[in-house]
Amino acid sequence: MLRAAITSGTYNVGDLLPTEQELCATHGISRHTARDALRLLTDAGLVTRKRRAGTVVAASAEPALFVQPLGGFQDLLQYARTARLTILAYVPAPADGMARDLGLLPGDWRELRGLRRDGAKVVGLTRILIRTDCAPLQAEIEDTPTVANAIEARFGLTPSRIDQQISAMVLDSRNAALLGCEPGTAALRTCRTYHDAKGVLFLASESIHPADRFVYSMSFNRERE
Repeated sequence: MLRAAITSGTYNVGDLLPTEQELCATHGISRHTARDALRLLTDAGLVTRKRRAGTVVAASAEPALFVQPLGGFQDLLQYARTARLTILAYVPAPADGMARDLGLLPGDWRELRGLRRDGAKVVGLTRILIRTDCAPLQAEIEDTPTVANAIEARFGLTPSRIDQQISAMVLDSRNAALLGCEPGTAALRTCRTYHDAKGVLFLASESIHPADRFVYSMSFNRERE
């Protein structure tokens, strides 16, 4: 009940929640149950508990399911290692698919479509374009942490440069249905292109995440003048 009251706006950020004694009297519950309910809200990041100050609402919604730091090359690859891929299709690139969006000849590519999960929960959709001459078998992709790892294992090809673009979008009815969201939900679209040592593109990906399921986290150190 408290969680619903916070997320619905009955209690706003900065508001003080009832004390354990007040919760017991209002809802007819034990002190142990009241204390456990407040602990769960604290663990979810919705409230903070301060000695002598009480329990204060800290957020109106639970934090995103998946947080990815961005500080270097390996951080970019960490997402694919941690957000596990469930393959829905792995086929020759269709004429109206990702290859067309990138201005590439579909006949030279294979396209993978799937879901990204953090544990049992879906955090996003993904499309991956793989050049045909370095496309692993589906079983090889499923047995390795990332598509890039599968390509390296089979062909010895590794990325020397990764370009990334992040943009805002809203979910259409098809993507919303796959993600279990309402059409029009705000989302992040992340596009990456992977280039070999000669600068030649061999892998590209597009990931779509509902706004409440994904956060990019970045830290910057000030350089000495």
